[in-house]
Amino acid sequence: MNYWDKKIIVFFFFLLIYKSVSAQSYLRYKVLNGDTVAICDLSVVTVGGGDYSKSPSFKNKRQSYKYRKMTRYVKKVYPYAQLASKKLVECEVEIKKSPESRKKAMRKVEKALRKKYGNAMKKLTVSQGKLLLLLIDRQTGFTTYELVQELRGNFNASMYQGLAILFGHSLKLNYEPKGKHWMIEDIVRKIELGII
Repeated sequence: MNYWDKKIIVFFFFLLIYKSVSAQSYLRYKVLNGDTVAICDLSVVTVGGGDYSKSPSFKNKRQSYKYRKMTRYVKKVYPYAQLASKKLVECEVEIKKSPESRKKAMRKVEKALRKKYGNAMKKLTVSQGKLLLLLIDRQTGFTTYELVQELRGNFNASMYQGLAILFGHSLKLNYEPKGKHWMIEDIVRKIELGII
């Protein structure tokens, strides 16, 4: 064996040792029913074929402007929709613990939300308010009318719906991610993936 052959063998030996040591240091596992199962983290995969890193292409500048404006509005309103969804879950848990204290739990959550976010909500524009209603529907799976009806009763839901109709809106508006609200869905997905 000549000098270079020894060097190559030693190099591959150290390479094999390094690979085995580094693989062992990152390997996580869990023992389930006597079997060892490797645990590995997978990267996020988007199913649906949409390339969310790019902006959609538009026919004219008006649609492009509308998309940019919608992006600003969704970025402002989406955290409130997430908060509403979280508070709804908390309220449902509290109601399940003691169903007779339903009104008390609702008032408690409502007071806390009004105290913390009341001024910010008053500063929302009408368009941002409509968008918030749609995003709450997206997050919870219920229209705003259904939520008010469940949490406040039929009379209050009807009163709020009547007030909304007076101003040309509706609390019964359903969120359609593949239909007329595709822009909102695209923007929300980009926010969730951390692109925006």
